[in-house]
Amino acid sequence: MATLSPDVTAAVASLQARWGAAAPRITDGALALASAPAVAPLPEVGPRDEPRPEPRPETTPGDRVIPTGFAALDAILGPGGLPRSASVAIRGDGSSGRTTLVLRVAAAAQAAGSIVAWLDLSRTFDPVEAAARGVRLEWLVVITPETLDEGLAIAGALLAGRSVDLIVLDLPGGRLAATDRPARVADRLGRLAALARRAETLLVVLEPPGLTGGLANAVAESTSLRLELARRSWIRLGRDIVGQRTEALVARNRYGPPGRRATLRILYADGGERDDCLRRDDLLIDQAPAIHPERTHRDATSPSPPTASPTRARPSAGLPSLSVLPSRTAHPGRPAVGSGSGRRREPGRAGAGRPAGDAARERPSARP
Repeated sequence: MATLSPDVTAAVASLQARWGAAAPRITDGALALASAPAVAPLPEVGPRDEPRPEPRPETTPGDRVIPTGFAALDAILGPGGLPRSASVAIRGDGSSGRTTLVLRVAAAAQAAGSIVAWLDLSRTFDPVEAAARGVRLEWLVVITPETLDEGLAIAGALLAGRSVDLIVLDLPGGRLAATDRPARVADRLGRLAALARRAETLLVVLEPPGLTGGLANAVAESTSLRLELARRSWIRLGRDIVGQRTEALVARNRYGPPGRRATLRILYADGGERDDCLRRDDLLIDQAPAIHPERTHRDATSPSPPTASPTRARPSAGLPSLSVLPSRTAHPGRPAVGSGSGRRREPGRAGAGRPAGDAARERPSARP
């Protein structure tokens, strides 16, 4: 029988001192592992009283879209709303109702149990208006980045982690900062659209009015659905303006036919007992907004003024009548008024019509 070396014996002794019965031991001059402890049988468990959770129902086509809150707009969109995996760009001026449309989309998404994030790059988010449109502020994530680059990075992190179901990117107006290069912004917007499509997250981009250049092209290339809004008329209740009518145009649509139009009725205060009169259509009057000629005229060439025939004014009572004299050539010896250099003749200076040395016509001086 082989004997173990002193080093092995010392190592086994240290293991036994540390692990106790679970450490290996020396049996008949050889190492032997400790036997596994006997496992007590588990007690019998009876059926639980609480019911088991029901299996999750399969996703229906209606769950893959988010309604806009306007039935007329949902009707002209292909799937009946905004698809969850789409990238939507909404264009319009400040009074077109684009923010109201996005707030209603956010309220509809929250009602379906979705998490909404709002990146306020333009710093124009109004919580009072959001609450009036049905948005639950306690379940809304509002982020105000310092720069556009930081906002795109935060949006990419949210989409990569699949942390939200709807993300709104409110782009700032004006020119880009020196650090925000158009090529880099376009590349990031394209990646955001790809991440949103993979994560089945609805990405809504709010375009500021007058957006041009590389940023506008980047938004157009990265979005699959584009809506253009324009206000057409006011809605009045007596002398007060209580709403507006906005025309929505589907300029681009990968989920249905583009080119469709719908009229949206937006009321500024809808809800509550004091607003019951807004539900009566016979009290509401549509009024077209005033059109300014300098805003509507977009031609490069200015129109020629209309030629008006010369008319003779009627003489008023008690005032002498004035007649227009025909134009004729001025006398060569007497120049016409205003045809000279404009300088008045100084005293003692010969006039332009007489020679300087004509002593007969010069007036003698009264002084001796």
